[in-house]
Formats: sequence, structure tokens, C-alpha cells
Amino acid sequence: MSGRNLLLQRVLGVLYVLAGLAKFVPGVESVEGRLDAAADANEGLAVLGPLSDRLAAHPTAVAALVGVAMAASGAVLVADRDRRLVVAALGAQLALIACFVAVLVTSVPEILLFDAAFVAAGGRLLLVHARVHTRRTPE
Repeated sequence: MSGRNLLLQRVLGVLYVLAGLAKFVPGVESVEGRLDAAADANEGLAVLGPLSDRLAAHPTAVAALVGVAMAASGAVLVADRDRRLVVAALGAQLALIACFVAVLVTSVPEILLFDAAFVAAGGRLLLVHARVHTRRTPE
């Protein structure tokens, strides 16, 4: 992997670690407030309404799960020890972003712009890792 791609991977990893840690600092990000707003905005929607209500009922558990997942996957990107772990972390981050967007977009529409940058960076890195892997595969 080129130096620029490794730099992108590590910067993305640091951002995920910081975002994960921010979930535990209510002054930085109020997970409870976001989940309450999402529950209100998604009220009456078939699937997202009950899901948002369930998440809003357990903000501490959601913050802990999401915070640990983001920080751990970010640490994997920064460490860059095992390509399979990096690919798994990138895939998990993209799935997490998809869930964030699905639940939060009605209450926080600007999430689309912000998370689009993370999707673009993560998608690019997944493609880079796939290309590197196919080049190394013996024929």
C-alpha cells in the first residue's frame, strides 16, 4: 500500500478513535439527546420508529457499544498489523455508518454530508486493500 493510502488509513483511524471516545463525554456529544431526537423524528415509521424508541430507551448501552466499536476499529486502522483485521474494521465502520444514517437522518439531515466523507475514505481503502490482495494472489 502506498504511503498516501496508509496516511489516509491512519488519519481515518485516529478520527474513529476520537469519535469513539467522544461518545463517553456528554459535553462533546450527547448520545442521549441524539437518540431522543431520532426517536421523535422517526415516530410512526414502520421499522425505524420502534428501533429508534428502543435505542433511545438505552442511551448508555448504545454509547458504550458504539464508542468501543468506533475506538477499537480506529485503533486497528492506526496499528495496521493485519490486513484481514483492517478490512474487517473498514467493513464494520461502513455498516455502522449505514445504521447511523438510517436512524439519524430524519433528525439530523446534515449527517449525510459528514458521513459521506467517511464512507468515501473507507470505501477507497477497501478498494485499495482488495487491489493489493489480488495482486499478491499467485496465479
